[in-house]
Formats: sequence, C-alpha cells, structure tokens
Amino acid sequence: MGTITHTFVSPVVDAGDPNKVGPDEWNATHTITGTFPPDVTAQSYNRIVNGAMQHSQENGNTAGTVTGFHSADQFYGNWVSSGTFTQQRVQVMTPNGSKDRIRLTVNTADTSVAAGDFLGFQTNIEGVRLADFLYGTASAKQSILRFGFKAPAGTYSMSFRNSAANRTYIANFTISAGQANTDTEQTFVIPGDVTGTWLTDNGIGGMIFIAMALGTTLHGTTGWQAGNFAGTSAISNGMGTAGNVFELYDVGLYLDPQNSGVAPRWTMPDYGQELIACKRYYSVFRVSGRFTATGGQNVAHSIVFAPSMRVSPATAIASGGARLNFTAIALPAPDNTGGRLELTSAGAGDCYAINDICSVNARM
Repeated sequence: MGTITHTFVSPVVDAGDPNKVGPDEWNATHTITGTFPPDVTAQSYNRIVNGAMQHSQENGNTAGTVTGFHSADQFYGNWVSSGTFTQQRVQVMTPNGSKDRIRLTVNTADTSVAAGDFLGFQTNIEGVRLADFLYGTASAKQSILRFGFKAPAGTYSMSFRNSAANRTYIANFTISAGQANTDTEQTFVIPGDVTGTWLTDNGIGGMIFIAMALGTTLHGTTGWQAGNFAGTSAISNGMGTAGNVFELYDVGLYLDPQNSGVAPRWTMPDYGQELIACKRYYSVFRVSGRFTATGGQNVAHSIVFAPSMRVSPATAIASGGARLNFTAIALPAPDNTGGRLELTSAGAGDCYAINDICSVNARM
C-alpha cells in the first residue's frame, strides 16, 4: 500500500473587490491524502501464446487421434496409454466470451493405468517469454496460472516443469459432483523456483501439463521438487471411462512480483498480434512460381518468414494449387529468417506452380 499527499494553492478573493486577486493573495492551501494499493493483481501480460485458442494454423477444427496433435497452435493432447482418444478445437463460447476451446475425448477406456501412462493437455513456453521470472536464482518471482476447465468429477493435477524435466511444481484441483461437465476456472499461485536450470533463450523456458490420468512413475508431491513428475497419487483416472470429455480454454500465466496472489481480469488477446506470435513457431503460407524451361531446369525464389521463426524450421510443401511440368518443389535448409524456394522443371516449355501450400515448423 502507498500514501499519496497532494497540496495545491488556490487564490483568496479580495474582500473589497470579488473580481480581484492580488499577487499576495494566493495563500490558501488544500491537502488531499489517500492510501492506494500499488498493485492489486498480477501483471496483465499473458506469457502463454494462443491462450484463447484463436488460431489453429495446422489443423483448423479437424479432429486428430494421435498424441502430439496440435488441436490449436501451441497446445496439444499428450498421452501414453492403451486407450484411444480424439482431440480437436471446437467452437463453444467460454464464460469470458472466447469462441474457441480444445477438447479431448476418451474413445477406448484405459481402466488399468500402467506405471508410465499419462493423459493430459500440454503447452510449452519459450524461455525469452519467462526470462524475467528469474527462476533458478535467489530472486525468483511468484507467478499465477489460471485456465478454464470442463471435466467429469474427479481430482486432477497441474504441473510446471523446466526443459530438463528435473524441476517440477505440482498442484491438484478437484471437480466436484456439482461442477461435473460444467465450465470452471482454476487458479494457482506458483512460488518462484530458486534452484534448477531454467532456459531464458529460444529453448523451452517452461512446460505446463494439465493431467487427467497418471501412472505411478509420474507421481510426486505438491509444491516444488526435484524430478520429472506431473501430479500426485490423489489423481483420478480420467481415461478410465469411455465417453469422458475434457475441455481447456482461456489459459493465462502471469508474473506476480508484488505477491498479490490475484490473477488479472481475463483480456481477450488481439487476434492479429496473437497470430504473429503463433507464426514464430508454426506458419502456413502460399507459394507460387512460373518460368519457361528449355529442359530440366531449376529456378529459385526467395522466401522471407515474417516474423522470423524461433529456430530454423522443418518444412513441408503439399500441392494445394495448380502445377504444370514440375518434377519437384522444395524449400531446402531454410534458416529462421527465410530460405530459397526451388522449382525444378520436368522438361521444356511452360512450368508453373500456383498457390501451393508450404508449412514451416519451429515448435518446441
């Protein structure tokens, strides 16, 4: 809390002439004193990319049935299990007014969770976005994680880990019978970790995993600890019943340097700015080229990534447009700023590729 005192001077009206104020008559002072909180919440800057699930460049609203499938940019379902699952982005309005969320559905149940089994949602955060958390130092700062979650009744876990997966913070949360399959908001205060190695470059600065089922090798205790864990033994087996549905939305991670313990009001990310942030990790764009060949020839065009990507990406080009007289189209060995699109003709004559789809992947 802070105290602000403000003093100002006002004129004294001449008693003989109400319209006159003399230079010696600016002598009345007024003081206002108040106590005001300097910070009532954590900072509003959200360190999560695409927390409102606004963008899904790779898969749109298509469902996927494999682990690691990005149903939204920077978010994916992650599992090891004998069960089967479907994940996708769906358009269901959240309590905050976001129009998108991601959903994971249990198709075939896994009723006997093996020691190394797990099921959950995951997002990885680049180190440059968490550098001012000062993790791994004596000055490590508190943060607040919050997310929207819809699930069957049960106990679930949230974990925050470093890139080496040898430092873990765990907290449990419970969906009561009355909250089952309804939208809830979960909020966690995470103390700063004063030990361990936390990347502050373009590597993984932190991994958030929201677990719905865990085998025993991933059981730890609540709070900070050494090791690679994702929850505690109190967790329910969320993949034990076919038809179980889990939904995640409106995810935020905020620095809380004043230890307020209060998450800021949810703010919808700017759609365009959030897309730019997503394109640092994955981007889809159209490529075109045309030339007249006298035989089997190669022509190259420059490609510039905007924005620059996190690291030199892996690339893939799939035909989505019109092609004529080509044997190959490639974007070999680009760096994080761009590369050289190579078009190779099949023979003499007109050669073109129009609006082919190129994807570049620099995810963590």
